[in-house]
Amino acid sequence: MYDVAIIGAGLSGLSAASLLSKSGLNVVVIEKSRGLGGRAATRRIDLPGGGHIPMDHGAQFFTARDPLFLSQVQNWISKGVCFEWTNGFHTWDGSSLRPSEKEWEAPRYACTQGMKALGHDLGAGLMVTRNYRVTSMVQNRGVWTLYPEDPVSGEPIRARVVFSSIPLSQSLELVGAHLAAEELNLLQPLQYGMCFAVMALFERTQIMPEWKGIQIRDPHSSLSWMALDSSKRNAGDLPLSLVLHGSPDFSVQITSEAQKATALRKMMSDAALIAGDWVAEPSAVTSHLWRYAIPIGDGLDEGFLCSTGSKGLYLVGDGLTGGRIERAWLSGFRAASHHLQSAGAT
Repeated sequence: MYDVAIIGAGLSGLSAASLLSKSGLNVVVIEKSRGLGGRAATRRIDLPGGGHIPMDHGAQFFTARDPLFLSQVQNWISKGVCFEWTNGFHTWDGSSLRPSEKEWEAPRYACTQGMKALGHDLGAGLMVTRNYRVTSMVQNRGVWTLYPEDPVSGEPIRARVVFSSIPLSQSLELVGAHLAAEELNLLQPLQYGMCFAVMALFERTQIMPEWKGIQIRDPHSSLSWMALDSSKRNAGDLPLSLVLHGSPDFSVQITSEAQKATALRKMMSDAALIAGDWVAEPSAVTSHLWRYAIPIGDGLDEGFLCSTGSKGLYLVGDGLTGGRIERAWLSGFRAASHHLQSAGAT
């Protein structure tokens, strides 16, 4: 029996778990895969001559404005988890590449070892059950019982309180029957856009680009973003690495492996138009399709939902906050604070 079970080891779930655990509660985090951090994800790309290089194919960087999150970021910086990567990004409007605009400049943070370092740090010391997909849950006499997809993968998990931090559409499939009608109506408009991510390596034979990231504001481009990922790595003589993100409108059209190959070529071609012909000739390339990449909608003012339909049920995550790593972390932190205050009051 746990005090709290948290479904999903993304940053919102880990943020909530960290605060609750530090407050003395018995907490378990349940993750369907092996990794931590959700879309703050890093892939190890093998190099032609041996070894590997980390590449961020999900969240690329983060900003910090809220005092609570700023304190967390300073803690990460002091431990070497993250660093200030840049103050701004170039923009492409369809005809010219322009330097960052002063009015939008602010510290952007990244991780030398990859964005997965955020999840690893938040998850340190927590009880995490991996490779466990929750497919159903019931509540009886104030206790939730969570059942796995495959009974062989583990016994049912029992907890007094459940936090669901998985993508909102998946959360609704799992817990929708336990929510009040007005809560379902509030959450149904919140959706996600898709993102097709391409990771490419290049021989270090050309001059290092002057940009670290490019925001693409060309409605005719397949791209929404491109980053010189190797600029985060102190890569030395290692190959240059680029990460390209397809726009939501472009990415949603990709439904098969054949379409992935065609989309990859289109994105590399569009990137070459922006950054130069060398981009069209990678030495290695791979891709990943994020189905729940970009929250659509403003989300909830509180950044989380404490259900009135069923006692002891919270929904958290960036899908309820309009996206961004800062908001995901705050969603979990504030929901956990709410639960601690409520438990103290009772």
